Amino acid sequence: MASSEGADGASIIEPLVIDPVCFARDGSSVTGKLLQSGMPRLKDLLASRDGAVSYAVEGCMSAKGQPTLRVSLTTDLAVRCQRCLEELRFHVDTRREIVLLPRTTDADPTEGEDDDIDFMPGTSALDLHDLVEQEVVLSLPMAPRHAEGACHLQPGASNTGERSSPFSKLAALKKETH
Repeated sequence: MASSEGADGASIIEPLVIDPVCFARDGSSVTGKLLQSGMPRLKDLLASRDGAVSYAVEGCMSAKGQPTLRVSLTTDLAVRCQRCLEELRFHVDTRREIVLLPRTTDADPTEGEDDDIDFMPGTSALDLHDLVEQEVVLSLPMAPRHAEGACHLQPGASNTGERSSPFSKLAALKKETH
């Protein structure tokens, strides 16, 4: 695991910094696991931060000769259902190819490219653990929800999507008084 305890007892991810262009040119690769508790951007997005993210990052050259990073990760996350606010297990198994752009370019190198390819400006230093955390955040659904009818709502709450009018109770009270 690439995490350590901070002064406040929270896990902190230790950086794994590479030169991404050299990493890709050399065909290097790295695999590992990161504790979810060490990922600060996930702090408010998860119901529980127990578990780890398994990752693999491989450098290669694209068919067009561009330095490329292939990022794969798998994990199980505990997110909050936006309908009932209970825990919802969400499995992540993602693969992304990221083409590193030259540091200085006048033309738009993404023009005419496939929409499934991601681009990132080439830098002299890239923290792979930060990249993995970013990929986990990007893989989360915008509004996670249990399947229809699977939420554990409070007694008396409706799971049909239909809401009773707040004035219906007022109308009932009005009828009782007359």
